[in-house]
Amino acid sequence: MTGSGFPIGAQLQVEICGTGGSSNSCAIAAAVDATADVHGGFHQSLPVVEPPTPCPCTVHAASYAGTAAGPVDTPISIPGLRYLPPAAPAVAVAGTAQLTDATAVPDSPFLTQLGADGSARVTLTFADLGGGPAPDPGVTLTLSRGGAQVGRYPVVWTGGALAPGGRRSLVYELSLPGGWFRDYEIGVALGPTAEGVTVRTLSAAVRPWGEVLAPLVLFCGLGCLFGARRRGTAVPEPFPASPGIPSPAPEPENATAETPETVENGPS
Repeated sequence: MTGSGFPIGAQLQVEICGTGGSSNSCAIAAAVDATADVHGGFHQSLPVVEPPTPCPCTVHAASYAGTAAGPVDTPISIPGLRYLPPAAPAVAVAGTAQLTDATAVPDSPFLTQLGADGSARVTLTFADLGGGPAPDPGVTLTLSRGGAQVGRYPVVWTGGALAPGGRRSLVYELSLPGGWFRDYEIGVALGPTAEGVTVRTLSAAVRPWGEVLAPLVLFCGLGCLFGARRRGTAVPEPFPASPGIPSPAPEPENATAETPETVENGPS
């Protein structure tokens, strides 16, 4: 065993230590002494003795007299000695994207009021509240009516893994089949499979009020048309007499016009 780089004349104690040379892990009973020469080196035989604690082992050299020198530990491999089991590789802990908020807002055109298909804008907000980066949680929207499921729609997870402490919102346009008055339930399912677990339920509806108003407007229009026709066939009232002009006396019923006789008186 040789050493170098020590102060000249430093008196050293050299021994084998386990667990990387930590405290109370050295084979002190088998330690040997060495003195650094004019070049700061030494050469000494060291017996191989198993230290009190398992390897990984080092050759530990520390000064105890003469010129002070800091301790030095040099790794050494000694077959046949006890070794600590290899440390398990570090496993990265994955985070979890948790659903913190979900909303559904009707986003339907005017034709929906006449029974056409509508839509709802669904906004989902996720947060990674701890651990490592959170991968895609597997988001699926389900559409149900009257307790029966009428559609499943997977939501694309954008932006990659969600960083710890981060938040992300996903917006999805969900089609609502049209028709008469219909109430729908929108389920938010999370899970790696298509089935998933429903963690939130939202409400949406199709309200074709135009289908109610249109017959009412038509009925009112027909009523106004018939009323106008009836007023057009009524007998007009006579015009009132002008002031200062006497009104003609009404003729008696069954009156007949008579021609007055003219009596001519001739000369007698």
